Amino acid sequence: MRKLLTLLVAVVPFAPAQTSPLPAFEVASVKPTPAGSREPIGWFTYPGGRLEITNCRLDLIVQLAYGVDEYQLSGVPRWANEDRWDISARVPASSQSARYVPKSFKSPPTPEMLLMLRSLLAERFQLKLHTETAEATAYALTLAAKGPKFGETRDHEAYSLVGYGVTDDPDQPRFLRSYNAPMSKLAARIAGLFGRPVLDQTGLKGDFDFTVKYSDEGSLSSAMQEQLGLKLVSVKTTVEHLAIDHLEKPSEN
Repeated sequence: MRKLLTLLVAVVPFAPAQTSPLPAFEVASVKPTPAGSREPIGWFTYPGGRLEITNCRLDLIVQLAYGVDEYQLSGVPRWANEDRWDISARVPASSQSARYVPKSFKSPPTPEMLLMLRSLLAERFQLKLHTETAEATAYALTLAAKGPKFGETRDHEAYSLVGYGVTDDPDQPRFLRSYNAPMSKLAARIAGLFGRPVLDQTGLKGDFDFTVKYSDEGSLSSAMQEQLGLKLVSVKTTVEHLAIDHLEKPSEN
């Protein structure tokens, strides 16, 4: 049996500077996750613009709200990496997101809902942050000599994602799979796995289906080259990331 794990976000430019007030949820509840909770870890969307975040660390919630990976966030206090939170929120009836009908509860929040989540973090957790730019080591995703070894998707109506999971094969216990997804989504997923930027330099246009099996992160690069005809090359690039200036635990609802 294979278990597919996904992290789905609707990307919103993460620069914290705003020229107008952020939209806000109409109602929102923020509570510490009860000890020993069996609630799933993650965020879920429902018709009518309802967002449920359960059993989730605050640093992950900030990453969701700003569309960044862990390596793009600094200054996180220890408690924000340890304590878990439950957030239940609903958008105003007048907002565009109130008419949002997600394909499933695992569909990502709308960009408008993510802006509302930023507003909630600022109000309830007193989040203050700024952007910084620095040179960093990155990977360029390129075509290997005999690549690519896959074709375009057979279902252009399928939900677009790149996910990873586990297999029953002891020699290759992990897999990375693309469903109707462009190379940019693959690059973003690999960036999260390696904790560094990945630049799409394949030149491939369109959306693709493929699966690559591998043993661990150390073997993913060679597995991609052998099975997909894709190559990762180390390069230098300029990276913008978020630095947290202030963060507080919220008072009880």
